[in-house]
This record gives sequence, C-alpha cells and structure tokens, in this order.
Amino acid sequence: MVTNHFGHFLLTNLLLGLLKKSAPSRVINVTSSAHSYLKKLDPDSLNFEHDKYSVMAAYGQSKLCNVLFTQELAVKLSGSGVTANSVHPGGVNTGILDAHPLSLMVCAMKILFLTVCKNPELGAQTSIYLAVAEEVDGVSGRYFVDCKEAEPSQLVQQKHLAQQLWKASEVAVKLQPHEKHY
Repeated sequence: MVTNHFGHFLLTNLLLGLLKKSAPSRVINVTSSAHSYLKKLDPDSLNFEHDKYSVMAAYGQSKLCNVLFTQELAVKLSGSGVTANSVHPGGVNTGILDAHPLSLMVCAMKILFLTVCKNPELGAQTSIYLAVAEEVDGVSGRYFVDCKEAEPSQLVQQKHLAQQLWKASEVAVKLQPHEKHY
C-alpha cells in the first residue's frame, strides 16, 4: 500500500498547487487490471488490519486504490485545468526478475514474461498517449488500456467508496491542511 498507493496519493497532493498553477496539466496513475479481482474494499482495513493478508489481495487492493484515487482526484480537480486518469499498461517484461537468483521458478517466469508480456517500450505507450495526445485534452477520471478508454471494475463505480478511500488516505499519510490544494 505504501509503494503502490499512499506514495502516489501523497506525492500528487503535494504537487497539486504547482500542477494547478501550470495548467493545463495531466496526472496519470499507473494501475493494473488486477484491481478488478477484488469484490470489496474496506477503507478502514487498507493495511489488512481486519482482513486476512495475501500478496495477490494486497496487490489488487493497492491497484484498486489507484483507480479510486484517480476517480476522486478528477472530481476534486474538475474545472481546474488539471486532469487525472489511470492506465493499465498490460503485462510488461521490465526485467524485474533479473535480480533474482536463478531457479526453476524464475526461469519459468522469465520464459512466460518473454512470450506473453510487452517490452517496456510497448508497455509505456498508453502512459505516453495520456501525457501528450491532443484527443484526451480535458478527459478526466477515466481508465485506459492500450490507448483506449476501458471499463474499470464495478467497485470503481461506487463514488462513496472513492470518497471514503480519500479520507482514509489523508489520515494514513498525515496530510496537513496546508498540503491540501483541491
């Protein structure tokens, strides 16, 4: 949660004043289709205080938080000239396994990554598209896959959930009143 959501949330909030002054600006949050694996989100248990922890659930939850955060950010920034969208880049062979000692599992995963994942250049295309394409000027609060708008999970449609997550995230990162620029 710290790396995948709270860090994004805090950094974005700390930069909002500057982003608004330099509008038009774009915020792009990289997420994952793994956000759709979750069937619920408890904003009072973001660090699994009340739920059983699993690596995949934690990853999916952090990515769901990215999309919900982006949705609520778009609402808060409406009319400011700053847009916010989230992107699923697809599976990307980043070389993340290169630092791991060779084992049968690592070799199998490397082969899988080489055969079904995008290379980093292709994986970056949707993020680049959202950063510079004229056709997405003013588009905000959307979820993109392969340079096209896509439908996020049903949980993302719950506006109250995005609002609850925002409040819980403010508390978790100890966002101060002078750091709020929305």
